[in-house]
Amino acid sequence: MKLRVKAWATLCLSLLLTVGCGTGNMGTAADASSAGQQDYGTTKQMVVDILHSPEGKSAVEEILKDPSVKSQIIVSNTDIAKAVEKSLQTKQNQSFLAQQAKDPEFAAALSKAVQPELTATIKQLMKDPEYQKEMLALMQSPEFTTYLQTMMKSPQYRGQVMQIMTDALQTPSFRIQFEDALKGAVAQSMKAAGGQSQGQSSGSGSSSSGGTSSGNESGGGSGGGGQS
Repeated sequence: MKLRVKAWATLCLSLLLTVGCGTGNMGTAADASSAGQQDYGTTKQMVVDILHSPEGKSAVEEILKDPSVKSQIIVSNTDIAKAVEKSLQTKQNQSFLAQQAKDPEFAAALSKAVQPELTATIKQLMKDPEYQKEMLALMQSPEFTTYLQTMMKSPQYRGQVMQIMTDALQTPSFRIQFEDALKGAVAQSMKAAGGQSQGQSSGSGSSSSGGTSSGNESGGGSGGGGQS
């Protein structure tokens, strides 16, 4: 049935085009031009009607399923990559991307799209000894240390850290961990302070005992001298 519809549609188009061409060769030049325009409009409307009909749509779907047609229509991934690369090299598109990158929503969408590939690339680089060596040299350089110190002193960085801590404290699991760590630090501090106070008390008690013993010995010696 579908093959018949396809053949019927092709035959209709051929006949309409043939009739249009044949009519255009008859009569005077003015009549031929007028007839050609009318035939073109009629043919165009019929073609549109055929394509919108269920039979026409089915015929188009059958044609698109043909492997030979697919190979001519479908673009390969390599062609798409080359087209995108060529498009990104133009100054106009570079300026457009630079402007779009300032949009938070666009930047977030772009970051989310490339995050898996970027993460995989970073993991691969971390396994590279040469990359590790360069990263260590960068992090140990005085310039990088100075940059970090300056950044940590900036109000923007401190405000961001405070915001991160505030957001983290809203999480129940982190809040429990933070409270447990705080209690442990307070208990350790009190224990250390109690040990120091006990040490000081022991030192004071030893000094007082030593002073009393010395006084008793002196008094005893004096008493013995008086009996003599």
